[in-house]
Amino acid sequence: MTDRPDPAALAARFATVLEVPVHRALEVRFADPDDPTQGLLLPVRGLALNPQRVLHGGLVPTLLDVAAYLTVVPHLRPGTNAVTHTAQASLARAVPEGATVRFVGHLDRIGRTLAFCGARAYDGDRLVATGTLVKSIVPLPDGSARDA
Repeated sequence: MTDRPDPAALAARFATVLEVPVHRALEVRFADPDDPTQGLLLPVRGLALNPQRVLHGGLVPTLLDVAAYLTVVPHLRPGTNAVTHTAQASLARAVPEGATVRFVGHLDRIGRTLAFCGARAYDGDRLVATGTLVKSIVPLPDGSARDA
């Protein structure tokens, strides 16, 4: 990236992540509110449970994707966004009701049009899932207020 986003615009871009209705409904929050690139926390309760009262496996790939996105955001050029191009997730174990899962992303490489990234999910210090993603770098729609 050649142009660093200004801190206020970057903070606004990060804030939009928690504004997504499904994230609000699941009570997702940043692991470190001062540094959203450090990942997400998901309490395993309510809507996050499957009928066996463990973390619903369908939510895991979504939040791995979001954690990876958070690591890409600071590297985006103004007027661009990152969207999922490909995603793969592996779930290693169930997470019981009452736990809090930490989703941590990492950026491996970013170019003009693609970002290669991934994420891991932890229950305490136990690895419970991994994800590998490619994000396409695309222009924001004209008039978007979500620029960083």
